[in-house]
Amino acid sequence: MIRKVIFTIAMLAVSILTALHGYAQEAKIPADKENFHIFILMGQSNMSGSGTPVLPEYMKPNPRVLVFGNNLKWTPSVVYYGAGMSPGQVFARHYAELHPDVTVGLIQCAKTGMSLKDIAKGGATDRDGLSSYEIAMSKIREAKLQGTPKAVLWHHGESEIADAAYVDKLKALVKDIRTDTGEPDLPFIAGELGRFGASATKFNELLSGAKKAMPSCVIVSSEGLLDLGDKMNFSGFSVEVLGSRYLMEYLKMKEPALAAEFKPALDGITKKMLAKDAEWQTIPNPSMTEGEARPLGWDGKWMSKGNIDVIRDDKIFSTSPSSLRIESTSGPVSGSISQSLRNVAGRKIRVNCVVMNGGFSGCILSLMGLDASGRQVFQKNLVNAKDAIEWSTYSAETLVPPASINTRLLINVTGEGKVWFDDFSIEKESQVSGTDVAVSSPAAAVTSPTSKGNDKFLEWTGIWTSEGSLKVARDIKIFKFPPASLRIDSDGGPVNGSVSQELKGVAGRSVRIKGWVKFKGLQKCSVGIGAFDSSWKMLKWGGIYYREKSDEVEWVSFDKVVDVPANAEKINLSLGITGEGSAWFDDIEVEIGKTPAK
Repeated sequence: MIRKVIFTIAMLAVSILTALHGYAQEAKIPADKENFHIFILMGQSNMSGSGTPVLPEYMKPNPRVLVFGNNLKWTPSVVYYGAGMSPGQVFARHYAELHPDVTVGLIQCAKTGMSLKDIAKGGATDRDGLSSYEIAMSKIREAKLQGTPKAVLWHHGESEIADAAYVDKLKALVKDIRTDTGEPDLPFIAGELGRFGASATKFNELLSGAKKAMPSCVIVSSEGLLDLGDKMNFSGFSVEVLGSRYLMEYLKMKEPALAAEFKPALDGITKKMLAKDAEWQTIPNPSMTEGEARPLGWDGKWMSKGNIDVIRDDKIFSTSPSSLRIESTSGPVSGSISQSLRNVAGRKIRVNCVVMNGGFSGCILSLMGLDASGRQVFQKNLVNAKDAIEWSTYSAETLVPPASINTRLLINVTGEGKVWFDDFSIEKESQVSGTDVAVSSPAAAVTSPTSKGNDKFLEWTGIWTSEGSLKVARDIKIFKFPPASLRIDSDGGPVNGSVSQELKGVAGRSVRIKGWVKFKGLQKCSVGIGAFDSSWKMLKWGGIYYREKSDEVEWVSFDKVVDVPANAEKINLSLGITGEGSAWFDDIEVEIGKTPAK
């Protein structure tokens, strides 16, 4: 019965993917179950497949690496256009190379954004009454009829990065998996979160305890690996290293002789891929020299009408050896291709490229940015190449908002035709900052590992009220970014007041203040810089954020530059509230301009 339900609810998604790539045919399964080794992929986005640029090896179907679809059929593994690489796919490819007589099967159970509670037994159910756990177990039991389960590859934790009980909950899940699959000794291989910010450090330390908490469990290091520009998902280059590290940990546990054999290959992969990651400062492969069927890096695809081919053209180009060609395949189209940019948040950038348009009625190069919650905060059209009938050079400048931590470069096309892009370059200004640390203890340790305090944050010691009283605390349950936020509450009735800390070395300079705020029940909430003389006479108030009464304001960002008077003797950064309620402040940063204020 469950098999029939799974087939029904998933057939549409499977048919779409297979139709896109022509890999609907079933793969050849070994007659001997012992020669068909099955690995179960579980967790969130990094394990479901998000790493870009996608390496060319993973764009081709591999007849000895198969994936078990929701239709309960095996097809060759391939990264379809619009998706990214998974460490499970890397693991399987190299595992197959080490085991020439074996076919590798992957059961993909990971899904973006799933909490541990959603994944666990008894978790949330879909509209058909099936939980993710039930669906995963049904797929594993069906796959066991044809092959031999070897391990669970696990990558998860972004959604529960501050959960101190994470390992205990994970231990319960692993016990259920081993019991319900009939594999009591099934190895469990868990990967660390990317070390892209200080918030992952404590989680990885916590995760390391899983190795002692349960048998046949090992932890895969993420040391030295980089993100693709979003501070969340590993780059494709780093995924190649991470998946290889998963394999090494498995081999050390189960096949130590092969671990020694694989060690030189792992060293070579690590050296080559981390060098590629280090080269990628803003945009990978800007001159279209890398890639096979399509240029390396252009892995995002979205279509609202028709379809396009994206091709690395080695016959028509502005500069040899090749260019990026987009062409409609069967009638008019509307859609885009894209790639992630690194290190552009809060920077002024100039984008340069060369374009030749062969028929599209619309051809626009644009930028789009998402914040940490995945909400779009930025969209800017840079180039309109509608009339570029010959090779034409374009250049455009824009400022990327600091909140745009995931910024993508898009080529949008409409109509019918072909277009060629070549010779991209992106120039970016250095972020404006000074030599002084203006905020001694930011409200969260995302951008600074020096956030300190127990019940209260250090340095946020200035309290002023003209009415009522307030309380200030370090909130480890409500925050924009873990592990904590700074919370201000009215104390026993309405209040008008603020919490502050002194800024040093900013007199006569431009100061940029960035951060996040949410509040409820208050009449007013504000952020600002007060500049005073030696007698505390106000010289200037620089407003940064102000909002009057609202039932509740969810997390919003603020970002503003204030010029501080040169004769200011005392300068305070203040977080103010008026009324009766609470406000939370998080991820506060201060950048001090290198030049005097205007």
